[in-house]
Amino acid sequence: MKKIILDCDTGLDDAVAIINAVADKDIDLIGITTVAGNVNLKYTTRNTLDILYSIGREDIGVYMGEKKPLKKELHTAEDFHGESGIGDLILERSPVSCKNIHATEFMAKTIVENPGEIIIAAVGPLTNVASLLIKYPQIKKDIRGITVMGGSLSGGNVTSFAEFNIYADPEAAQVVFSSEVPVTMIGLDATMRAKFQKNDLDFLREKNTKWSSMTVEIFDSMFRIRDSHGKDFVVLHDSIALIASTETELFTFENHPILISTEGEKRGETKVHKSGQRTKVAVGFDSEGFKRYMKDILGNTEG
Repeated sequence: MKKIILDCDTGLDDAVAIINAVADKDIDLIGITTVAGNVNLKYTTRNTLDILYSIGREDIGVYMGEKKPLKKELHTAEDFHGESGIGDLILERSPVSCKNIHATEFMAKTIVENPGEIIIAAVGPLTNVASLLIKYPQIKKDIRGITVMGGSLSGGNVTSFAEFNIYADPEAAQVVFSSEVPVTMIGLDATMRAKFQKNDLDFLREKNTKWSSMTVEIFDSMFRIRDSHGKDFVVLHDSIALIASTETELFTFENHPILISTEGEKRGETKVHKSGQRTKVAVGFDSEGFKRYMKDILGNTEG
């Protein structure tokens, strides 16, 4: 099992990633840290607690992190995630609160106690991870790796250059991508190869488990939002990034020196540049294999 801290800005696809992390027997989910991104920190934290409660895993610790980027104002994505971050879903409120320790302190303590074992799967803006590396630079050597959902080698989805998570805090991304910690970049080059159509998760509708029922509710909400934007597919970006260390055979990787642009019209771009840190970059992804993976873990009656 891979020991993973999931760092997320819980909107709709983050919510599916949380369910995946709980359901996947190859993942030991140590805790979840929250950051502002898709929506503000209050909502990303509340959504995380409520999703865990909905699937009966309120025992997993949730740790609140940074409420704004390192240097700029918060840029959110309510258009694609709804005002609260979970579309039009109304979840039962979890009676559990987040832990009384800051996300970066939790990360640091966990890494020190598990040297060389912890993978940080960062599927939101990189503000928490950058703050960790700035505050506790001595633990860089003890981090097994950082998997980033973000970036692209072929154009963005917020601007023509930048993907959302990197654009939301490029200064933080630059800290992470120059940290000398092993970084794996799961960007749009990989995730956009796995587009789900409305009937692709129909197998879950018959299962009637906590995992399957919640995933279907989220999936349907994503489609209602996508329909309003004239799109006929959804992409589970964060779930794809989550499994980069456990389902490596689904990915095609290349090594590239990646530099983050922090100024001008190319702000948020992840570009190949000789002065960048060598980074493991996903440039391909097996979409059919991913669908089989989703069926294997979410169709399990244990959920």
